[in-house]
Amino acid sequence: MNLRSLPGGVPEPEELIGRDHLIDVLWNQLAGNNILLVAPRRFGKTGVMRHVLKCPRDGYLPVYVEAEEFSEAEMFAVEMVRVLLEQDRFRNLIVGAKGLPKKIIDFVTGHVEEFGVEEFRIKLKKEIGESWNSVTRRLVLEMEKVDEAVVFILDEFPQLVDNISRNQGDEAARSFLAWFRSLRMRQKEELRRFRFVIGGSTGIDIILRRLQAPDKLNDFCRLPVEPLTREQWERIIQGLAETYGLVFPKEAVDAIFERIGHPVPYFIHLFVSQIILNPELKGRRLTPEDMKAVYDQRVLGPGCRHYFEPYRERLIRYGAAGKQAAIAILREVANAPDGRASEIALYDTYRKTRRKGASDGEFREIMADLECDWYLLLDTSTNEYFFLLDVMRDWWRRFYRSLKPNRG
Repeated sequence: MNLRSLPGGVPEPEELIGRDHLIDVLWNQLAGNNILLVAPRRFGKTGVMRHVLKCPRDGYLPVYVEAEEFSEAEMFAVEMVRVLLEQDRFRNLIVGAKGLPKKIIDFVTGHVEEFGVEEFRIKLKKEIGESWNSVTRRLVLEMEKVDEAVVFILDEFPQLVDNISRNQGDEAARSFLAWFRSLRMRQKEELRRFRFVIGGSTGIDIILRRLQAPDKLNDFCRLPVEPLTREQWERIIQGLAETYGLVFPKEAVDAIFERIGHPVPYFIHLFVSQIILNPELKGRRLTPEDMKAVYDQRVLGPGCRHYFEPYRERLIRYGAAGKQAAIAILREVANAPDGRASEIALYDTYRKTRRKGASDGEFREIMADLECDWYLLLDTSTNEYFFLLDVMRDWWRRFYRSLKPNRG
């Protein structure tokens, strides 16, 4: 099986390896639940979403919204309407819908040729105006009359909520979450016929806690997108090897696995994308020494730094002070002699970084967030923290190395 090298790209359904069981569970759960895909950044959530979009099961009609590009609730709502209007069957429903302003129906019938055009969003927003929440709700509720159950796939939804909070304020974000919940629920907390599949690389629980709205997504069934098995991981490597003329004996595969630490598709693709930059490696039997050289010089080199930067940038949601504390904590773990740091040592690092702003509660929230975001794991038997992925530890050590000698 040939596979494309996709560091940062999204696989097509036929390229998605190791997610068959998860996708089966997702479709089964959609019968009675909305779905929240839970995973760290780059674990493959968008690939699963694309599979749902392009390979729908009988009785479902998926539509896709890239949510992170919006920073206003109004524009997100308009985009939900736009992707529905691209479907002929939805347009026919809307034209005959009761309770909609006549100007909205006239606008829809008069701009059929523009539904896929960027300017359409702006025009539709102007027509809907300040009544966007009620008009959009009315339009979406019409979808219950379609034979299939509509599945709204909302990628990077947590980033949308964070964008609204930063652009329009926390109260606007809370109002949006309340509106979004009302869209999903009937009276007595019964789910409506259409469904939502949401996911994103930013931890939604951090955002909900900050907004004091922890209950606004409690109707979602949480499905984890986990690392692959070793067998699935090797299938990806061999598929890439066939495409690019590489020869991976077992010892070379082992050397890659040891450096990444967990079989995460993104980092496999990243590693192989750097191997194929070396013409002398094509066609010959690769060695552990080859893998070490590629890892040290390329994967951890300055040319690949941008692949890792989002892991640092996303810490901004902790706030300026919290971000600095989180960076200091991650640096401490990365630079620990054995890659493990005790909770006491990390609290000391946190306290020195935050100074007068330090508190036990904030420290525990930061540590919980770093675990929820899959940066760190806690060994409860030793009360020590370590990186989930060795490659992430090595990257932090490489670009955020400590200026003080390691304690040993």
